[in-house]
Amino acid sequence: MGSGASNHSPASSPEPDVPPPRKKSVNSKEKDRKEQEKHNEYSGNNPNNRVVTDKKQEISDKGCFVRTNQVAPIVIKNCREEFQHISEFKEPIVMGRVADGSLEHALIRGKYFLVKDIVEKNDRLKSFEKQHAPNFHRAKGFPAYATGQPTQNGVISIVSTILNEGIKELFLFNLREEPVLFINIEDDYIPYSIRNQDRLGELVCTGKCAKDANEAEGRIRKEVLDLAMMRDEMKFYFYDDLENLKDEPHMLPVLFEDQLQVAEEVYERQAFLNPALKYSRFCFPVHRAPTEEEVDIFLSLFREEPHFFDKDHNPAMLFICNSGMGRATVGLAMGCLMLAHRTSFPPEANEVPNHIDENNPNFERGEYLSVQRLVKNIPDGLAVKRQVDVMIDHCGELYNLRTSILEQKKKMEGIHADYIIEGRSAKETYRRKCIYYLERYIFLICFNAYLREQFPMKLSVRYTKWMQRHPVLTQLSCFMDFVEKKTPAKLVTTGCRFLVADEYIGLDVLSSQFEVKVSNFRRMVGLPVYGMAQPNREGLSCVVNHLLQRKQGYKKVVIINLRNDQVIESDGQTYSIHDPSQLGEPIPVVGASRRELEHKETLLKEEILGKKIVKVFEEITDPPINKEFTSVMTLQDLSEQQQKETPDMLYYRIPMEYDHSPLVKEADDIQGCITSHFKDPDLWTQNTMAFVFCCRTGKSRTTFALAIAGLMYHHMRAFPYGSQPGEQERVSCPNAGYTKGDYIIVLKLVRMLPAGQQVKREVDLILDRIFETMSPMHFHLREVIFFTYNKIKNATSEQQRLILKRTSLDMLERYIFLILYNCYLRSEKCTNWKRPFSKWMTEVAARAGVYELLDNLGFYDFEPNVVTLKTRRERWKIRHTLFPFYGEFI
Repeated sequence: MGSGASNHSPASSPEPDVPPPRKKSVNSKEKDRKEQEKHNEYSGNNPNNRVVTDKKQEISDKGCFVRTNQVAPIVIKNCREEFQHISEFKEPIVMGRVADGSLEHALIRGKYFLVKDIVEKNDRLKSFEKQHAPNFHRAKGFPAYATGQPTQNGVISIVSTILNEGIKELFLFNLREEPVLFINIEDDYIPYSIRNQDRLGELVCTGKCAKDANEAEGRIRKEVLDLAMMRDEMKFYFYDDLENLKDEPHMLPVLFEDQLQVAEEVYERQAFLNPALKYSRFCFPVHRAPTEEEVDIFLSLFREEPHFFDKDHNPAMLFICNSGMGRATVGLAMGCLMLAHRTSFPPEANEVPNHIDENNPNFERGEYLSVQRLVKNIPDGLAVKRQVDVMIDHCGELYNLRTSILEQKKKMEGIHADYIIEGRSAKETYRRKCIYYLERYIFLICFNAYLREQFPMKLSVRYTKWMQRHPVLTQLSCFMDFVEKKTPAKLVTTGCRFLVADEYIGLDVLSSQFEVKVSNFRRMVGLPVYGMAQPNREGLSCVVNHLLQRKQGYKKVVIINLRNDQVIESDGQTYSIHDPSQLGEPIPVVGASRRELEHKETLLKEEILGKKIVKVFEEITDPPINKEFTSVMTLQDLSEQQQKETPDMLYYRIPMEYDHSPLVKEADDIQGCITSHFKDPDLWTQNTMAFVFCCRTGKSRTTFALAIAGLMYHHMRAFPYGSQPGEQERVSCPNAGYTKGDYIIVLKLVRMLPAGQQVKREVDLILDRIFETMSPMHFHLREVIFFTYNKIKNATSEQQRLILKRTSLDMLERYIFLILYNCYLRSEKCTNWKRPFSKWMTEVAARAGVYELLDNLGFYDFEPNVVTLKTRRERWKIRHTLFPFYGEFI
């Protein structure tokens, strides 16, 4: 050994004394070396990955540790070094700073800062000084309270204040989905939440349920402790004021878990000490309405407390979020509605509700288009809305939901030159808030409708199940943005949007242009039902005259256009409006009726004729060109012109959502259009009338409509060979079961439906017969489900995977929809389908549990635990593309 070396560790060394090594044989040494390597492997002491510090250095040399200190190197053999605390970071420690020039330090999860929840300027009610909680307030007339995030002492103070008012039972609801840590400062625990270094003003949400949120807080606390342990002073960095960074961050000691509490510890310990306090956590979204699952958990607490429904009982509720305004006020309104149904509503809530003037809605009273449609579909809907409005006013000391929607609407519509707010367009920021706050308003109306029905029965039916029994409410609560109905026509002449030709290279895969001047024209085998892409004036004339000639034998031709976007025709080409950000697809006018679309197309026609020259895209792969428009026709103009030439042509327009989960109203409209021409049942067997469906490409929507018409025809005639057991063609190819639609979710539906196997066989036959005439399009509505899903494994980005999964689920839902529709046709045939399909779905299918199946949709064959896009609400919301805002939010 070197000078000053010893066989014993010096007094300052943490290692124990080691006896002098004795001489060993070669085999013995080799055995010891292998045992040491094995020990290092399982104990985590890998000598090749030692931590290097300024004061000491550890290296490995053939099973020996060499430790240096200020005296001399010491060689220690066959030893094990242990630490009380070992940081377990799987990723490298990432350093960051709040702003240029500020202190750089380690970030939580590589991207988060810890920021104080309580900001003095946000305490509008100045309650923090007294209660240690910002914006603590009570709803007018009810024992229901709301507050911003209190400190630990604040929780004690508020609970004591409420119980001292004679309350025997207090329900405390923590509505925060974002993780919160409470740091010990002086004699209190102060709340801090994590913030992303790129968006310091926004709360970071890490969980969708209480379990996720609690676990996230535990993980963050452990990481803070780990990072603090790496510093000699055992401190971590906390920010109190992000607007004034002069004294930021604060380095606070974090030695033990006791100095950092999670929300569960702060609240549960108070509930443990106080039997009158009942604590629960719900993850309410920061800006949006709570999920149906969270509402179910909320209601289950009262369902499990039978005495809550006793009028002699005197419970109170306390709702907590970060500010005491948004989420807490939504919870407060829910609580007041519960208490009002338990006792009584204020007198003003029972007054005659205001009538809604659809042509001149009062937005101060929340009369938005989505609300108008909602109250029409709820029994006594205006009275339900009136009660909600009164409760919102009683809870609106800090945050009035209707007023907040209107404020965001005015801000959005008042912007002339857009600007950026925290990396986002200001218009889109305010627009999203309009939608999110309106979503909360619609939720409260649905929630009150549920309580009116279920509270007398002590909430016997879960809210989720009740919504599934009223499927139209879910649909209406997902379609709230009708901005496109108010966009001005001048956008296409000012360069904000462009006209793009419908016809493009490669569209006509069926080569029908040569015969009838329309792309993808085909007939459904054995039936007077046809499909095609969007025709121009020449194509429409060719198709109608082709079908009315003596050879075909039709006396009338019914053209049904399924497009829900604006279309004009000029010089033999049809054009639709596209946004520069997405030239591949036209902009749909969501929620527009036929008349509204025709009116917008008329305004577009007048705008184009007024300018004469407009930039258009003939092919989206080429630059736009200036086109001179000498004549412009709308789709209605085309049909009227053709009717003058061929009076036996009839024209209808049924707007359908493109590439979307189907809506029952769409099936109702198609069925109603067809049955209106068959007053005499004998006409079904006579090929005297041809139905021609068209959309932009003649593909997705057209095929869906063909399937509906084909099923109707065969029920009135007879199903051909191939629909009975044993008549199907045998398929021998990889994954044949999936191309035949035999998915777990489909087979579950088949077992649910009367004669389910036969119902599915009939649908499969119709889809096969449709495909026989369009095989070059490679679009078989059933087979495309698996082909699209199978592409996910080759996706190059998460966004692409999400789009492919959404598309495959949309197609799967369409297939299920057709099976349900065929079941409806079979069961209601005896009444000539007097009951609409939409009503049958609500009165029969919903109560049988069909919507529970549709809210758990997924490819369980490949994903045993489906997580994303399984509910109708998720699938509908993700389909809505927000194009740049122009016009008015209605």
